[in-house]
Amino acid sequence: MNTKGTITIVGAGNMGAAIATLCAAHGYRVVLNDQNDKMLASFAERAAPIARHMAGTERSPDEILSLVECNSSLEASTRDAFLVQEVIHEDLEAKRALFRRLDVLCAPEVMLATNTSSYLLSEICLDLAGRERVIGIHYVSPAHLIRAVEVITADFTGKALIERSRAFVGSIDHVAIVCKERPGFLINKIQYALKAECQRIVEAGIASVEDIDAAVRLAIGPRLALWGPMMQEDLNASKKTVLAVTDYIHQATGEAHYASTQVLRDLAARGQTGASAGAGWYRWDADHETSVRERDRQLGELIDWLRAHERLAALGAKGENDQIRHGK
Repeated sequence: MNTKGTITIVGAGNMGAAIATLCAAHGYRVVLNDQNDKMLASFAERAAPIARHMAGTERSPDEILSLVECNSSLEASTRDAFLVQEVIHEDLEAKRALFRRLDVLCAPEVMLATNTSSYLLSEICLDLAGRERVIGIHYVSPAHLIRAVEVITADFTGKALIERSRAFVGSIDHVAIVCKERPGFLINKIQYALKAECQRIVEAGIASVEDIDAAVRLAIGPRLALWGPMMQEDLNASKKTVLAVTDYIHQATGEAHYASTQVLRDLAARGQTGASAGAGWYRWDADHETSVRERDRQLGELIDWLRAHERLAALGAKGENDQIRHGK
């Protein structure tokens, strides 16, 4: 069976197993490495549902799994790899130690990637000789389903490595989201801001857990799923309105994180107020009525699908808002 090359995945936990299966499904030979023999022995069983989901006209589930070799020797596992992807537990010293070993074992042209969800590249590569070939390739769980992959860069990251990483992510039918290193990177910085605000609302007794979830699921979520926050803002509100709302909330609450940004004020001052003006965060070539009709068509289709696939009632989740708020 022809393959695209060999990738080494270091760490055979659930995320490592998912990434290994994803890469194999797209034609890569994968060597899955772990010091825990039990994790390697259980890989096929854990990966089988993913392989069945990803199987198609090119490869059966068994063929996908056959492209993954399990090996407990790091030296043997990395021998033929063009990319080594670290997916070990989130421990800074453990990651540093691993990358020091990889820097010695792997030829200079081999890409070294970390799946860290919190540590900066500059922290992981603090005492690394070949840090210029280390990049963050951070998957979001479940890795085989969520197509966004953060490609994390540092001051020492070259453009060629970024483009190689972007091309690799594209080759597994995922989308590279390139961002500079900072705490939380991009996805966690956004989603943890949302989570923290929801928790503050619960703590203040403003709304119940159930009503918060309904607000996000029925109002915020569908629009973000289709367009993201920046395009959604262009489509649904003038920058002048956004400024008025953020200024009011900031003044009324005194909370600094609601303050309007200069970049938003500059857009409004230039008349780039959104799709209705032909420009906002994006340039809009279609007339506004056409954009609105297409917006409503897409949103209507998604809402209809969501109505037909309501939340998993089988989970049996019940709100515990009062108990949480009162410390019970």
